[in-house]
Amino acid sequence: MFRQKQTEGSDNPILDGNIAVQLLIFFFPILIGSLFQQLYNTVDAIIVGKYLGKAALGAVGGSTYMLINLIIYLFLGISNGAAVAASHAYGAGRMRDFRRVIQTSMVVSVAVGILFTGLGMWLSPLVLKLIGTPQEVLELASVYIVIYSIGYVPCCIYNVGAGIIRASGDSRSPLYFLVAACVVNIVLDYVFIVPFQWGVAGAAGATAIAQLISAILVVWRLADKRYPYRLTLRRLRVDKGILRQIFYIGIPSGIQSDMYSIANLIMQIQVNTYGTDTVAALSAYEKIDGFYWMTMSAFGMAITTFCGQNFGAGKMDRVRKGMRVCSGMAAGGAVLFSVVFGCFSAALMGLFTSDASVIEIGSRLMVELTPFYIAYVLTEVYAGGIRGCGESFVPMVITAVGVCLLRVIWTGVVALVHGSLDMLMVGYPATWAITSGAIMLYYWKGGWLKKYHGGGL
Repeated sequence: MFRQKQTEGSDNPILDGNIAVQLLIFFFPILIGSLFQQLYNTVDAIIVGKYLGKAALGAVGGSTYMLINLIIYLFLGISNGAAVAASHAYGAGRMRDFRRVIQTSMVVSVAVGILFTGLGMWLSPLVLKLIGTPQEVLELASVYIVIYSIGYVPCCIYNVGAGIIRASGDSRSPLYFLVAACVVNIVLDYVFIVPFQWGVAGAAGATAIAQLISAILVVWRLADKRYPYRLTLRRLRVDKGILRQIFYIGIPSGIQSDMYSIANLIMQIQVNTYGTDTVAALSAYEKIDGFYWMTMSAFGMAITTFCGQNFGAGKMDRVRKGMRVCSGMAAGGAVLFSVVFGCFSAALMGLFTSDASVIEIGSRLMVELTPFYIAYVLTEVYAGGIRGCGESFVPMVITAVGVCLLRVIWTGVVALVHGSLDMLMVGYPATWAITSGAIMLYYWKGGWLKKYHGGGL
């Protein structure tokens, strides 16, 4: 597929092929991989909800899901930093730098994974209690998140390694590895929960094992001498220049993603006051809603790699055109999801629970929120493209204000006036639209491309 001779040659369709085709070549493997990932998250919730009840369903979603995402998004931020550094080097033909990115990234991923495993086991149960998780959910959620934390090291290794592999133009291998892990997770979910009766601990253990398998497969590929990566234990070391570049891009990127989780977690505190039915409904809705977000994320990752390689090669016209083309495709996807989710809201909720109250609350949320999906498109695509060119700080600031700050303010207003759940949910589409508008304004008026034109970071 991507042998050494091909890598160091001059033919690179990302740099000179049809833009829409190249974006789709990246998008579909990422999307399919994300679909499988979301599928096993969804199957996890379905099995838990059907066999363990609504308290257990709330334990693997809601506050727990948001806390886990706080850490996963930091991993993804580091992955984005490594992928952008790798794509710049690969697009410019600097293969020695490309391999230094791999070596540095693998060391960093292990260190960061160990750090957050400890933090996840120690702090997460305390945070769940502090944010007012319902008592019947709290104990189960604490068990789930402590066991889940065991998988943070392999999770970080997979995400960083997969980002580098995609940056070299290979978007299929990470898909194959993720599919294998998803299949293992789905099978183990059922085995651990139904025959073994290990409850939410079984669900968390199944996920941790699946993450380990995906990490092993990524490392195996990076160590394969037939490919340009050439990862070996004796060459593992940290290059300070590469490390600065990874962190310069990756830390703001991770914080930007975490802004959503932080804001949602604060909103979840208010949601918890509405009772177990609402917590369970929101947990189920998040699993369905996740199919839209992972589609937008796939567009964001595709445009990041596309812009990264073209930026490294100095092809700025393709960077701009790529963002426009990707935005159009993402907008079409947003409309499609809005229609499908709006029309089949009750049936989709019924996959997770037979509780009439939970179904009613969840389907109502879906009908109210999904028509506004298109308001988010530019945030994902333009922030991803700008990040691919090496600028991630300003998009982080825009997200901090447009999503986190405004959503928190809105949550406070709702709490003060004792507003309804529907009133609280208005904060989502409003902040999507404001943040997309701000990102678009920065793209056109910020002078960011001139700032970075003519070289790497």
